[in-house]
Amino acid sequence: MEEVRLFKLTWPEIKEYLKENDTIIVPTGSNEQHGMHMAVDNDTFTAFEISRRVAERTGVLVAPPIPIGYSPHHIDFPGSITLTFDTLVNVYKEVCMSLFHHGFKKIAIFNGHGGNRNPITQALREIRLETGKIVYFTQAFAGTGRFGSEAYEKYIETPGGHAGEHETSVGLYLGQRVLFEKGKKGELPPGTSEFFKKYIVTRKAVMAKNMADDTVSGSHGDPSYATEEKGRGVVEALIDELVEFIEDLKAL
Repeated sequence: MEEVRLFKLTWPEIKEYLKENDTIIVPTGSNEQHGMHMAVDNDTFTAFEISRRVAERTGVLVAPPIPIGYSPHHIDFPGSITLTFDTLVNVYKEVCMSLFHHGFKKIAIFNGHGGNRNPITQALREIRLETGKIVYFTQAFAGTGRFGSEAYEKYIETPGGHAGEHETSVGLYLGQRVLFEKGKKGELPPGTSEFFKKYIVTRKAVMAKNMADDTVSGSHGDPSYATEEKGRGVVEALIDELVEFIEDLKAL
């Protein structure tokens, strides 16, 4: 089957697929600000593009991306949309239960937004407690200690986990809408207190922090270091490792 997008198939085609394969990838992301230079759908766009490429190499299906995530910390920036924690947990559960109902047995959630990690983990725990079924999830972006870690450490020079060098490089390579010339380094708002700088910025203490508390542009990091070639290096290594993961999952 050449078409891997579940939502572009008919139900008889999906029924035929299930006779030979019970694995599916579910991409999820967010709709939230990504600095002054990246489209607000970036996390969903990235999760789906990574998922699609992995699906094409492994022959599994990819579900429709779940486009809204848990993003209350971005809500001060126009265009950001968030679901509540409990709503998102239920969305993940109900999507997975629908797939289980039809005969999918191996579900892998590819997540493109850090803020979704806790809701996904909660959903997976509740699914297992209520049904005994196991769902897997991993991040659809590279980083230290994750898939693609070696390439991330090789290519990415500057820190910053949101709309900085890494995300911008990946976006440039994947074909995201990036207004590169408008990208600005994340900087603290004028008048930020010394207390905030001493304890919150250094992460010695934690508070319910919004993105607008510590970045004027919406970026964390410096997107000016981003290049398409860096994005290529990170993404291709990430996909290679995710392909291995899915092939091993299929073989269970």
